[in-house]
Amino acid sequence: MSEVTPSAQTAVTLLLPFQRYRLRFSHRLLDSLGGVSRFILRALADGLALEQIAEIVALSHTVLLQQMTFLEYHHFVSIARDTDVTVVTLLERGVRMVAVEQHLRQGDHRVWLDTFTVDRKAVHLLVAPDPTSLIQIPHGDLRQDERPEVRLPVRRYQYHLFDDASRLHRLLDQDNLTDLIGYFWSGAQALIAEEVDYMDCLLEQETVDVQEYYPLLLSASELLDIADTETAGKKVALPLLLVPVLEMTMKFSRAEGFPWPVAIPAARTSYLELVTQRSLPHFIPDGQADPAAPDVAVLSAITGTHPPELADTIVPAGLSVTCTTSQTYERRAINHRALSRLMHEGTEVFLISFNQTTRETEPIPEAESLCE
Repeated sequence: MSEVTPSAQTAVTLLLPFQRYRLRFSHRLLDSLGGVSRFILRALADGLALEQIAEIVALSHTVLLQQMTFLEYHHFVSIARDTDVTVVTLLERGVRMVAVEQHLRQGDHRVWLDTFTVDRKAVHLLVAPDPTSLIQIPHGDLRQDERPEVRLPVRRYQYHLFDDASRLHRLLDQDNLTDLIGYFWSGAQALIAEEVDYMDCLLEQETVDVQEYYPLLLSASELLDIADTETAGKKVALPLLLVPVLEMTMKFSRAEGFPWPVAIPAARTSYLELVTQRSLPHFIPDGQADPAAPDVAVLSAITGTHPPELADTIVPAGLSVTCTTSQTYERRAINHRALSRLMHEGTEVFLISFNQTTRETEPIPEAESLCE
């Protein structure tokens, strides 16, 4: 049989489920300062003198100077004591603290964590400036779309907030945390590079009544190409795809009433994958594929015409042929690195993945990232 026919190259929307959260950044050193110290730093940044600050905070000059001395000790300010009037100057460290606090005042950010991977160490973090770029489907809805959809299932076991917070911290090494903060703090790359060692993030639950999906528009062949991998000996972090396969068996016999003896060929069985209509010459049914299982059954993409090879079988004179067909499924693992590359090609969202980094052209080796 021939390879894929052009008419079978239908578009498929791969829907990847994600869980919405609120994310808040924090700065450990800034958090350790009291409210008065943070106010003093902001006041100095605004150009207020020591006497003006004393009037606002209602502290005596002596107490305020003690507070200033504490800030001087930690290199936030410098104090000129050899003049008639004590002069306090905000140092670069203090300037950075004020700038960090200003960015932190932006508040919480909306992020999504994947709910389709079945390994805790396989994590995808998504940020969507426009939440409508994700498809919202009510829980339990079996909607049918004009375009064929392949919806990866939400993992059976639900992670609690603590579990997903641990997954997030595993994902956000210094480089990834820098990239994530830089996405939200536009133009502050130099500041982030100086302060990232002190930065942390807090994940908070956000209740949503629908399941949200990140859509990937692929051709049917793209979907199956990233699933053409060997699973033996590998730790699979994604559900398997169940690809519909047509089994065709042709049995030959001597035609009734034919007067001469004829050689009767052996029965022939061939297999045709029904998504892109590619032949599967080495396919062996395993008898285990079940479209009702947690794996993902891909819908057939049958076009208006059948492949020409199905109509071109020539039966020699004196033979009759009986063709029987049945449908089975081929189990295919999804290549996680290939899927991640396709996810990162989108421009409408920002993604950080355990096996893909924006700082490298090649993905992180999956075997290393999944093993401890």
